[in-house]
This record gives sequence, structure tokens and C-alpha cells, in this order.
Amino acid sequence: VLHAGRPDAAAVLDCVERFKPTLFFGLPTLYNALLGHPRAASADFGSVRLCLSAAEVLSQELFDGWKERFGLEIMEGLGSTEVLHIYLSNTVDQKKVGTAGKRVPGYDIRLTYPDGQPVPRGESGIMWVRGGSNAPTYWNRPDKTEQTMRDGWIWTGDLLVEDEAGFYTFSGRVDDLIKVSGQWVYPLEIELTLFEHEAVRECAVLGLEMPDRRMTLKAFVVLEDGHTACAEMTAALQGYVKSKLLPYKYPRIIDYVDVLPKTGTGKIDRQELKGRGI
Repeated sequence: VLHAGRPDAAAVLDCVERFKPTLFFGLPTLYNALLGHPRAASADFGSVRLCLSAAEVLSQELFDGWKERFGLEIMEGLGSTEVLHIYLSNTVDQKKVGTAGKRVPGYDIRLTYPDGQPVPRGESGIMWVRGGSNAPTYWNRPDKTEQTMRDGWIWTGDLLVEDEAGFYTFSGRVDDLIKVSGQWVYPLEIELTLFEHEAVRECAVLGLEMPDRRMTLKAFVVLEDGHTACAEMTAALQGYVKSKLLPYKYPRIIDYVDVLPKTGTGKIDRQELKGRGI
């Protein structure tokens, strides 16, 4: 069942209850929106036997909340348009929450430094993918083809870490890195930390250039019901991040919003946030 239009929570609930699918595909932002919807307590997901997620990192809190409400686990994976297939995936038998899973048979994965040298296991590196479904070129984009398709490999621009068990964890995008206080920062790490706080429903972290040309961090936060945007809340969220991460990684500015803009696929629209004069 393909839902026409934006994946609005109410419309998606209607589709599930009407068409009764057995597999459910969604982004973490959609799962979060469904859990926060007034109908979540009574929604009928009885036909669904398995839920799948991709494109964004699934937090332990969201995984647990979804399983508690619907009795269903969410399996994560990772694929791309250029590869036309999923190449990392958790399975029912082998899964680790918060990771994109293990390499799918038929695909080769390598993680490298920007200069192309392989990174040691446990360190973040740029992911390259090779498989029989790789697209050979972009249509009428030789510049993009040269950048992305190299010697049979796809340069994804995604940053991942492989652990000793072979699970891959997404740590951000090469072009999302922000240099703060002379140190490179992954916005995703801060977002996941903020999301662990009980007052935060959704959040996005971006870099903000100050008048002196230095970069700092700004967080856009949607609060859970019952919590108020105020100086005390800002101090509490900043203090929470400081308690979990290195001091320079906390957001100096927090902007409270009612909703975060989404793309047509349900991802947080970072370009729109960047265009809001931050």
C-alpha cells in the first residue's frame, strides 16, 4: 500500500486500519509522530507482523515505546537510490537497536578516511558500497557520476562505524560536520542525546555562524506535552547534554518550535531550517 502525499500520522493510521498490511515501513520521525498522536492508544496494528525503518537512526527510547504500545519490534536497515537496494540490515535473528544492521549478502562495504585509506574497526569512516545493483551513472550528470561512482564502488557520503560484531552504526553525513571550538562535531550525536530527555519529542541540530565567523550549535526542539519553553528548560537541556557529552558539544542556542519541517519522504527538512535565518 503506497500512501499518496505526505506521511501525515492520522492518514497513515487510517491506511493501516483500512488496508491491514502485514509489513510496515516508516522513518523514525513517522514512528515518533504516530506514538505521539491522540489515536495511538486505540490504533489497530493487529495485522502488522513486522515494522521496518531506515534513513535515520532509531533511538532506544523510540524502539521501546513502540514495542510497549504495539507489541512490535522495529528492524532497521540502510540502502540508497544509487544502489537500488538495501545493503545493511538487521534481521529478526540478528539485531542491535540503533544500528543499521550487518552487511547484506551480495554487497561489499568499506569505510575509509577522506583520503581513501581504510579506517580501523570502531572508528567512523566514509562508507563505500559495491554490488550488482549499483547504478553505473547519473543521467546527464557527468560531474556527479565522477564524484560518486568510482571503480565499481558507490561513494555514499555517509559516516558509519563498524563494531566487532559486524553491526554498522550511522554517525552522520560528511557534509553535516560542524567545527566548534576547533573540534569536529556530529549533529546526530547531539540530537540523539537531546532525544533521550523526557521533555523532548523531536529535535534537530545545525551549525550557526556567529558575527565573528566562528561556528556554534543551535538546536530546534519540539517539546512533549506538559513541558514549557523557558529559560529553565533551556538550562536543563543544555545541562543534560553537558552531562552526557564533551562540554563543547552542547547547543548554545535552543529554539522551541511547534513542529519541525519535513521533506516529502518524512525526513526532517534541514535545508528549510537553515533558511530560517539562523
